[in-house]
Amino acid sequence: MTTPRAETPPDDGPPPDDGAPEPGRERWLVLLLMGFALCVVVLNNSSLNVAIPELMRDLDADLPTVQWIVDSYSIVFAGLLIVAGAWSDRWGRKRMTLGGLAVFGVASALAVLATEAWHVVLVRAVLGAAAAFVMPGTLAILLHAFPRRERARAIALWTGIAVLGVALGPVLGGLVVTTAGWSGVFWLNVPPAAAVVLAGVFLVRESADPQRRPTDALGAMLSVVAVGALVFTVIEAGQHGGLHVRTGVGAAVTLAAGVAFVRRLRRTPFPLVELALLRRERFRGAALGNMLLFFGLAGTLFVLTQRLQVQLGMSPLAAGLAVGPIALTAFAASACSPLVARRLGPRTTVTGGLLLVAAGIAVVGWWGGSYQVIAPALVAVGVGFGAATPVATDLLVSTLSDDRASSGSALNDTMQETGFALGIAAVGAVLNRVFVQALDGPGTLQQARAVAEELPARAGAALVDRADAAFDDAARAALTVAAVVTALGAAVAFRLLAGGREPAPGQAPTEPEDTFGPPHVAGEPAPDRSPALTADERGR
Repeated sequence: MTTPRAETPPDDGPPPDDGAPEPGRERWLVLLLMGFALCVVVLNNSSLNVAIPELMRDLDADLPTVQWIVDSYSIVFAGLLIVAGAWSDRWGRKRMTLGGLAVFGVASALAVLATEAWHVVLVRAVLGAAAAFVMPGTLAILLHAFPRRERARAIALWTGIAVLGVALGPVLGGLVVTTAGWSGVFWLNVPPAAAVVLAGVFLVRESADPQRRPTDALGAMLSVVAVGALVFTVIEAGQHGGLHVRTGVGAAVTLAAGVAFVRRLRRTPFPLVELALLRRERFRGAALGNMLLFFGLAGTLFVLTQRLQVQLGMSPLAAGLAVGPIALTAFAASACSPLVARRLGPRTTVTGGLLLVAAGIAVVGWWGGSYQVIAPALVAVGVGFGAATPVATDLLVSTLSDDRASSGSALNDTMQETGFALGIAAVGAVLNRVFVQALDGPGTLQQARAVAEELPARAGAALVDRADAAFDDAARAALTVAAVVTALGAAVAFRLLAGGREPAPGQAPTEPEDTFGPPHVAGEPAPDRSPALTADERGR
């Protein structure tokens, strides 16, 4: 089946894009701006982690509720990313990216009015919807600003700037939580969002897909339902068990929505996801490697935040500084990742990074009773994450055409965010279930310590000891799951990233190190390293 001819673009769309990269220093300013735009989105999640214990006390929220506060953002974000990428390609990447960032800032300001846990869940869902229009556009604008020969380095720097959000989030979050309470973490988003929007109006050039394909609204709805039901099922399985009726209903909805979504992709002339991409091993290896990498990282941070603040007695600011080794080493490693990939090859770099992350997670889970052990393990996690993520991202976007840059970026972001959501859900579910079964009492370590304070000294001390032992067992089980899943990502990457970059039909294959090869020589034509799908492939 061939793809129908695209509709004629409407007159009120964005100005046509000439496809030329930004000249001179302008493209580096665009890189900084798009990196900071992504940093704002990342800052929201990383700063919230250190506010969770304070939020649980203030809003009287249990662990499953906190999981929904975290995952309401991820569910909506992951579900809308693909349609947001399609809309950005059709209506303009600058327009959608800056508009989404403006909504993100306004919703963050409204979050401080929350007085109940469900208010925070609702606001976080709005933030997820706004972020869905920001994240794919940042990478798409970046790809348009740089020539192909510079994209690997640009993606590495873009990733490194975003990692600053991971580094600054816990520190700034800990500072504002200590001085202003948990709601202060939402105020952190407002000033940088406003600054990036204002600068972007003047510095970023508009671009769009010349064909402006229509968006499949039904497919977008099905994707939201499928991802949301999947995360709901994992949370309910952790709280009530796999045989509970709510778990069964969630699994049934997940299966039905997932099957309907795949069938919709096969039948609609303008699918949100081009299924032919999934037949490309490089695409599958990079996407699945990224997803499982984010699964392990998100689950680890979720458990580690509670261990540092509740079990080890750190303040929110101290806990934020304590997770700093992940972000700082990831920033350094991401800057060096193109050089490492050039020397070792993309497959070795991605696989090795995933294995290093898995090893660090295992150390935190099994021997992380003191920060002296946790710190070097976090360094390993940061180095592995920073080395693998930019290379996997470049491999993924290199399989997509420039005209659909936002849609392609959204695929990458969807896999990452789905991994993040499932990491929180699955690892949190294991933590919750093992802890409750071992303690046979209060549902969280924090609640157990609060109960202990009301008991006589000897009984209270005994409850604290039992709770700590139960949490150690639960954290060991939960982080073992995170480490195994991340190691599985390494096996997937090693298997699927072998060989050269997959060409489009009719093109000759290229060498594996193509993207990360020597710098382009001035005056010589730059090779095309981003094979697009053909019309026949899109229709299959």
